Amino acid sequence: MPTILDLTYPAILESVKACIVPGRTESHALLVWFLQHYFRLDELEAQDSVCDGMDDKGVDAIYVDENLETIFVFQCKLVQNATRTLGDTQLKEFAGSLAQFSDPQTIQSISSTTANSELSCLLTTSNVAQLVTDGFAVKGVFVTNIQRDANAISYLEGREDIRLFDKQELTANYISVGPTEPVGTSVVFDVFGLDCAQYQVEDVKVLFAPLKGNDLIRLDGIASNELFAWNVRGSLGRTKVNKDIGRSIDDPSEHKNFLLYHNGLTILCQHVELEDDKITISHYSVVNGCQSLTSLFDHRAQITDDLRVLARLIELPPDHRLAEKITHHSNNQNPINARDLQSNSTIQRRLQNEFASIYAGQVSYRIKRGEPDQAPQMIDNDEAGRLLLAFDLKQPWTCHQTYKILDELHADIFARPEVTANRIVAVADLQTAIQQCMSDIENRMLASYRLCRYFLLYLLRSALELDADGSAFCADPGSFISQANGRERLRVCTNRMVKDLIIDLNAEVRERAEAGTPFDYKRELKSPNPVRELSRSIIPQYQKAVSRSRACSFGAEWLASEPGAA
Repeated sequence: MPTILDLTYPAILESVKACIVPGRTESHALLVWFLQHYFRLDELEAQDSVCDGMDDKGVDAIYVDENLETIFVFQCKLVQNATRTLGDTQLKEFAGSLAQFSDPQTIQSISSTTANSELSCLLTTSNVAQLVTDGFAVKGVFVTNIQRDANAISYLEGREDIRLFDKQELTANYISVGPTEPVGTSVVFDVFGLDCAQYQVEDVKVLFAPLKGNDLIRLDGIASNELFAWNVRGSLGRTKVNKDIGRSIDDPSEHKNFLLYHNGLTILCQHVELEDDKITISHYSVVNGCQSLTSLFDHRAQITDDLRVLARLIELPPDHRLAEKITHHSNNQNPINARDLQSNSTIQRRLQNEFASIYAGQVSYRIKRGEPDQAPQMIDNDEAGRLLLAFDLKQPWTCHQTYKILDELHADIFARPEVTANRIVAVADLQTAIQQCMSDIENRMLASYRLCRYFLLYLLRSALELDADGSAFCADPGSFISQANGRERLRVCTNRMVKDLIIDLNAEVRERAEAGTPFDYKRELKSPNPVRELSRSIIPQYQKAVSRSRACSFGAEWLASEPGAA
């Protein structure tokens, strides 16, 4: 059954607890959680979108959807008193905040004058003023955990530019993380004048039919993802595939070709009936085609009756013994992303075989999604790519661009003779040492930011290069971790180094705050020059501390960790 969402305070904090960190208000945490669960943004993108704070001009977050050519402006209100309702007062105030985005000059003025650096950065980096000039729509999203009242309902009837996610809407559209039952409502599809094919495979009835996109978007459970609960991958967020489908939908001249371009849907139903040019289904779940159907729903205003999707309707409950096999095989036929394409490359297969040879039963290397764990430790090749990008190529500012790792940067990252299983394991062990030290970072918002750990890996590389043993490790990690208890020694040695580096990082962050120029980690950790500048401030301080025996060098720590060392 679907997970029950309790929006009352303080129960709601249990749902959003993964987003609660020191320095982030509970309302801020709720908004980050909302962006991940309802707008399907990843963790980093959700954090980057939020600008809640002093002088935020009534704007708590901004997200630009290039596909929909829409600028979404958010406001979030977490209410502790469950008996309160939301009237029109706060909605009118939000409408006033939204009105600021109707004029490009006002947007530019806000960007240059606001004391909220996150808001200014969002407006500037997303080029919001220019997008408004270019005709992008501006829509408001108001998020709260209480119920709307009659005044709010009346006010919103005339405001198509504001969508309210209150208690009712949040509950209805909640993306459950647990198993759900098939959607029980019946849906009727009109297939007048079209050819449909019906087959019987043993005791299973199968019906193939070209269904109207306008009919498909009426299926219950699209917005909440309940309809896709039995799909192995979900919608995968706003991927390149979704964007390509979206472009096809937005071009009416392509609607007649939609059947040719897209693989279609597989829907398991407890009941399927073709009668009098109508198809009726009930208790259904989409197990393949989630991306197509999600894109249709997102672009529903552009759909014409010419747009049809080939659907395979199988009269079979999702919990039937064949359902899992159908779901698995229908999804495995579709290449999804660059990672899947690279999974058969010689480079990736060589690395996987090398892991199996050297680290059998200890560490396995996963090169495609869905591969089972073969060892207690599993390293995914996309994460390995990010680690090598930060440590070897010294580009931690690019690690958030996941789509590049196994695509345009694949050769730069992996196609080098020094990239071996030993190197990947060693760098992964460095990351483990870093993870163990993250609690030492005083600014908890910075510590929770995913790019921070890749920046620390970049710093650690710079610190290692300060002595001969550290440089030797960077050149050939395998010669170190192959020694007696080498991997554990590496983690212990570098853990101490990271702690020293964090002391200097904390000092730098404090000094900037005291000087009135706080560290804008969301922006600076994504830019090469600020990252290099920060490194140039920290590494000399670390080097000075080492020379005065107040910090640890790699060579000294490695020697001290040698078995039998005094």
